[in-house]
Amino acid sequence: MSFLAPSILWGLLAATIPLLIHLISTRRTQQIDFSTVRFIKELEHDTIRKLKLRQILLLILRTSAIILLVVAFARPVKMGYFPLSGAVGQSTRIAVLFDNSATMDGRVEGTSLLQRSRNLALSLLSNLEGDFTLDAYQTSPFRRLASETINSKQRLREIFESIRPTSSPDNLWTAIDSVVARSDQEEALSGPSANRELYIFSDFPTTVPREWQISSQNDWRLYLFPQPPLANNLNVKSAGVSSLLKMPNQLLTVETLISSSGDDIKKDVPVQLFFDESRTGQVVSDFDPSDDKNFLFQAFAGQPGIVHGAVEIPEDDFPHDDTRHFQFRMTDEIRCILLHPGDDDGSILTIALRALNESTQVVEVEKQVFGTVGASLLGGKDVALLLNPSELTLRESEALEEFLGDGGSAVIFLGDTVAGRSHGWLEESGIGTFGGVNRLENENFFTVEKIATKHPLFSEFPASDLEEEMPQVFAHTTISDLGRAKVLLSLSNGEPLLIEKEIGSGRILMFTALPDLKWTDLPVRGIFVPLLHRMLIYLTAEVSDDLEATVGKSLILPIPREDLSKEIIVTSPEGVESKVVPDYVREQILIEKIESVGVYSVTLGGEPFTSFVANLDAAEDPYRRLTAAQLGDLFSAETARIVSAEEDAVTAVNEARRGTELWHLFLVGAFVLLGAETWIGRIREA
Repeated sequence: MSFLAPSILWGLLAATIPLLIHLISTRRTQQIDFSTVRFIKELEHDTIRKLKLRQILLLILRTSAIILLVVAFARPVKMGYFPLSGAVGQSTRIAVLFDNSATMDGRVEGTSLLQRSRNLALSLLSNLEGDFTLDAYQTSPFRRLASETINSKQRLREIFESIRPTSSPDNLWTAIDSVVARSDQEEALSGPSANRELYIFSDFPTTVPREWQISSQNDWRLYLFPQPPLANNLNVKSAGVSSLLKMPNQLLTVETLISSSGDDIKKDVPVQLFFDESRTGQVVSDFDPSDDKNFLFQAFAGQPGIVHGAVEIPEDDFPHDDTRHFQFRMTDEIRCILLHPGDDDGSILTIALRALNESTQVVEVEKQVFGTVGASLLGGKDVALLLNPSELTLRESEALEEFLGDGGSAVIFLGDTVAGRSHGWLEESGIGTFGGVNRLENENFFTVEKIATKHPLFSEFPASDLEEEMPQVFAHTTISDLGRAKVLLSLSNGEPLLIEKEIGSGRILMFTALPDLKWTDLPVRGIFVPLLHRMLIYLTAEVSDDLEATVGKSLILPIPREDLSKEIIVTSPEGVESKVVPDYVREQILIEKIESVGVYSVTLGGEPFTSFVANLDAAEDPYRRLTAAQLGDLFSAETARIVSAEEDAVTAVNEARRGTELWHLFLVGAFVLLGAETWIGRIREA
């Protein structure tokens, strides 16, 4: 404790006045006549002793009251860290860090948390006496906005207003480390400051790294300004098309999940579905506090190609999570090549594909005989169907490997060996090892025992009883060394019937039996055509169809080799165009630091190539914040002052810097003692 007016403490000498008066009064002798003195002894042991104790108590009360009054006028303070003599002759460096991530755009009483923080910072720093050096930073993206001596409130306002809200995720904790490190470097270059203060305006998310703690070679005093909670918010957590087959004139199912936060019940909230900015569905619902609700929409999408969808709710306290974007491709054409040996022209497959085209008109098939395949023949195809490929030539093997490596897909039907060939290309391509043919005699057959019902091929398959529709298998090839392949159909002897495996950037679906009645009755089963249809749709669903990026992160897009020399332009949801230089070795582009929520388009040489959608980072939840107790565990109470939203921030900072004045406590104490002295010293009637 110290004093703002220590010279008044000389007034403590006045505390001796009651003592002097007491001593003088004891020297005066008063003579009283008594008729008898026989009660003197009793007075000495009773009344006289009480009188003496009362006089001593009154002396203590009067002396203490004078002491408390003098100390109160000397303005005692609980010491802060800032020198009481003021900033005269002492330098001060103040670093201010503003969290401008998405959650700081939440609204409280119509004002965003970021704007509230800017106003508060302006009030705090304008209230400081003298000049100081200011280092101003923002978190998203991390950037220093100013480093200069401040002597104007207008300059403070210009710096703070230059900080704009973003949709980017929070990197507060690394930003704090960077602020301290950079300011420490400035201290080393410009000379040390007597006082170093860091003001942090944030909602302090729970994304703090494990065992994080602030470190600095200098002594920093921290002020933490947590934000008031948002009253209410609805959050579109997820949205997307759950239908496997996405084709024109087909009813699609869109699933969405909406979560409610806050304390109030939301009544009659419209949830709307949009396809390419046209509203195609709406439902109205009520939401209780902490309520999660799933909604299913069914709608027609429209034209073939990439369709951009969105689920929207009305704007609330946090507008960034009121819309969820997604995209998908409406299949318009699947270009296939059917490769077969000369003695088997794949008639059954051709008939099945022709039956498929009668209703969809999306499959284009080119038939070729093995031995005629080169890289140019597979170029421009979506799916290669290989019927009984006993042995591929070197040119065919290389062409297929390159086709799969570039993202192509294949459906393979394995069968007998031809002219002593043993499917050696399977092992060379890393698919598996051919082990021969297992053929049953007479009328015996294998059944399908296990089905990967959660796989997209079989999930919600249009069959009343999928197990009953499974084929009988009379012969099949055996395959080993499959590695990380997925077995989608297993036979009763434990061998696989249908296998999925990723090769390079592409995928293969491989049957271990030919679509021939000597091998299996699958071609005459009702599931054959719809299963073939699902396989083609599944294999041609490009990765970019469901591509969803996250704001604040990077995205890698593969680019066809022949298009790498073209001008590549990425257009943001706001219409801002950015030219991207490709990685010619990896045949891809890197889109760094996606900044906005919405739909991005990519053009190659001025022609549309693809698009992707960006949504808010899941960590940007305005209700996932650290409590005051958790903040206290992260920051030392000796060096950090947590200023709650309910406090007067200017007063709190001033008290932490200069200390807390205690004069009113001493003044109240003095009045209490004087009141006690008056009551004890009153004249009592006999």
